[in-house]
Amino acid sequence: MDQKERTLKDLDKLQRIITIAKDLGLDKKYQDVLDHAQNYLVDAQHFYNSGDYFTSFGAANYAYGFIDAILIIEGKRDQNIL
Repeated sequence: MDQKERTLKDLDKLQRIITIAKDLGLDKKYQDVLDHAQNYLVDAQHFYNSGDYFTSFGAANYAYGFIDAILIIEGKRDQNIL
């Protein structure tokens, strides 16, 4: 898998996990954190569209870390949601 494919895979994963977090109602308790994650997704998409896959990959994974932490705190990380 090349950088472009790997980055696109992570962008898709991030979009799914943001949707799942909202579906679980976590946006009510962690709105600011999810807003930051959404902003990082927008940034990651911008970098991807600019051909900067390295920075896009980093931004997407940084945002994913925010959401992963919320899932751990809420005891939902081990529910195989992805």
